[in-house]
Amino acid sequence: MAKNTIAMEVNLRKNENQQNAGYGKYYLEVARKPTLSLKGFAQHMVDHGSIYSRDVIEGVLKKITQCLPELIAQGIPVQLEPLGTFSPSVKNKKEGLTLTQLKTGAWDINTQVEGVHFNFLPYSVADENLTSRKFKEEWCTLQLTDVVKSRKETINGKVKRFVEKTPWETWIHDQGGSSAPASPNPSEGGGTSTGGNTGGNTGGNNGGGGGDEGEPDEN
Repeated sequence: MAKNTIAMEVNLRKNENQQNAGYGKYYLEVARKPTLSLKGFAQHMVDHGSIYSRDVIEGVLKKITQCLPELIAQGIPVQLEPLGTFSPSVKNKKEGLTLTQLKTGAWDINTQVEGVHFNFLPYSVADENLTSRKFKEEWCTLQLTDVVKSRKETINGKVKRFVEKTPWETWIHDQGGSSAPASPNPSEGGGTSTGGNTGGNTGGNNGGGGGDEGEPDEN
């Protein structure tokens, strides 16, 4: 499988949590982009040469979104080759159940189960492997774009979080460093590359990123 020519943009964020073992270190996170709707996904499939019209594809996708939760709610795992398997699991109350509760019937299944998880396990056979390492190696071209930092402001009595972004090359230059991150296998290509100033139209997501500078971070 050839890697995508369109890169996955990745941002850099400093861990500001003093209670965390990684405090003061920098971590990478996927840059946030607008979510693609079902209609947009159907159009993407059409643009990739599907013999079916967008309406037909959209109809099939909508049926999947109806039937898949129905089967999961019945405890039936569904395998969609070559993506992976969707399956349910339950979230128990943290304290669990004692043998006395079970013997006396002093418990309720709907109270004990706090929620039902909708799980996804990527396909992992040799020729169709979508687990994290293989997916990165075979599908993804990573591009470092910005260094992001969250800040809080109180506006009309409400605390809002904003995200400030600095293009990677600008930030690392200001730190007195090299503009190119080291690559363990530079001859292989397709690995992490410098992003430069991409216009600052994306933000991070893991740990609270996103939005242009000065734009509220809704997560």
